[in-house]
Amino acid sequence: MSDVLELDYNLTELPSSQHRAGLAGLVLMVKWLARDKSRKGICELTRLDEHGTTLRIDQTGLQELFDEIYAASQEEQGEPKLRKNKSDEIVPPIREEVRQEADKTGKIREKKYYFYPVTIPRGAFLVDYDPSAKDADGVWIRLWRNMIWGILRGVPATRRPFEERSRGQFTEDADKVWQDLQRPAKYTVDLPSTYFIGAQASNAENVPFKDRARSQFLLHFWAFVAQIYIPTTLIYDRKKKEGKPKDVGYAITIPDVANLEDFCDELPKVLQRDRSAAAHNYFRRRPSESVIDLAAESALDLMSKLNQRLAAEAGNQSVSDLLLGVDVVHLEKQGNNIRLWGTARIDPTRSMIDEYARVKGMFRYALFRRQRLLNMLNEREWFSGFGSLLSTTDSEQTFGSRFFRADVRTAFKDSMQSNQSTKGEKAEVDTDTSKQPADQSSVEDLVYQLVGTYITAKLRSKHQLEWKGVQGSPKEAEYGEKKTKIAKDAFLSVRSRTGDDFVEYFVSTLCSFPQFLNEEGYATIAQALHIDTDKVRTLTLLALSARG
Repeated sequence: MSDVLELDYNLTELPSSQHRAGLAGLVLMVKWLARDKSRKGICELTRLDEHGTTLRIDQTGLQELFDEIYAASQEEQGEPKLRKNKSDEIVPPIREEVRQEADKTGKIREKKYYFYPVTIPRGAFLVDYDPSAKDADGVWIRLWRNMIWGILRGVPATRRPFEERSRGQFTEDADKVWQDLQRPAKYTVDLPSTYFIGAQASNAENVPFKDRARSQFLLHFWAFVAQIYIPTTLIYDRKKKEGKPKDVGYAITIPDVANLEDFCDELPKVLQRDRSAAAHNYFRRRPSESVIDLAAESALDLMSKLNQRLAAEAGNQSVSDLLLGVDVVHLEKQGNNIRLWGTARIDPTRSMIDEYARVKGMFRYALFRRQRLLNMLNEREWFSGFGSLLSTTDSEQTFGSRFFRADVRTAFKDSMQSNQSTKGEKAEVDTDTSKQPADQSSVEDLVYQLVGTYITAKLRSKHQLEWKGVQGSPKEAEYGEKKTKIAKDAFLSVRSRTGDDFVEYFVSTLCSFPQFLNEEGYATIAQALHIDTDKVRTLTLLALSARG
């Protein structure tokens, strides 16, 4: 057996993104440990470049490394109820405490808390990288610790390395890994799900999950590089007529590293400087920037932050120089089980990253924003999928929400501006205006215009109301109410019709008043109604929401 090992790693030889992220985590951990001059063991990088690294380590250095990976402390945690064991027997608390708290009505009441010992993983260098951290606690490191305890170590038996170290007890995990690393390079060991997401003892064909010992060693580090997000869904309360966000587990975002040296230089800067320390308004113990609408959005957020950092420091680099892609795993703990809700692989395309950065702050309503992001991720038109969403969702959450209607108006405005820019570019290419059609308006523009003309004309014919006659007068409120009523009636009528029934309603009702379209505009609408009825129906529902 060697007293000192040299482990040579190259990114291209590693089998998965988790292993490559683990190699980055190892580099960051060794660099962080190098600041402590009191350490006795050998743990150093003798080579580090874009392709990989070489680790020089002895048994004492490995023990010190593992003591930092699994460092933890024992703390007290107050709980409103007494704990019970598997036999349904009450577990005596360390102590009890009565607190004065305000209830939902604002009245101050006494509430008893029972305190039990809990193990808190430290998180090594992540504490230093948390911009909100004070006394080793902050919203970002707390989020990471909760994920470790709830997902990767969700089964209590897997928490042993942390719990033993928190009590100052000897643990043999480093000794076992040292013995495995002494074996030949191709020596394999079992691959449990504690280290590799989705691994099993054996698959359906009874083939065991195995990994080379030197590769599995890296899986102790990948969680220090993975970024954690909170996907949410909107739960609608019919009584209160409001939607409330609900968290649905964790989105674990694993960067697939392409350039090891540069990635390890840039990630700490992103974590320290480019993340907000603000807590979320609703999920008050979560970082505001960690709460997302889709699990896959987490990959775009990470790439967007890296892109901004690279642009600020080295304009000639892009995210694709650092990453092959980003893997996202959506997991949630339900009872004693860890549910895998989905996985995604997002490639670092510049256009998608730029579009995400542009769209991210444009919309306020989660229901609308979620579908908009889905369309962007799947490279579909911005309005795709809204027909189904508007037809199956309670209208109080869509047309009935002023936030939803405002987002639709913003989306139409953005689309129109984009169409105008495209027309301008086409006009510059084709300078012979005689060859250009009389009307180049898109179907979105035409439907939006047509719906607006219908609502205005019906207000004038049925209620004798015009905006220029009521603006600033007491009748302005009546104008708004009648306008919303007309739009809502049409919205519900369109929502209940599909196919030929919708076409008939569109022609006989929405086009019942004179429309100021030229021949080219009418031809465009007629063709779309015949060829792509669902598209026109979706745009009509959205336009009625925006115009209402």
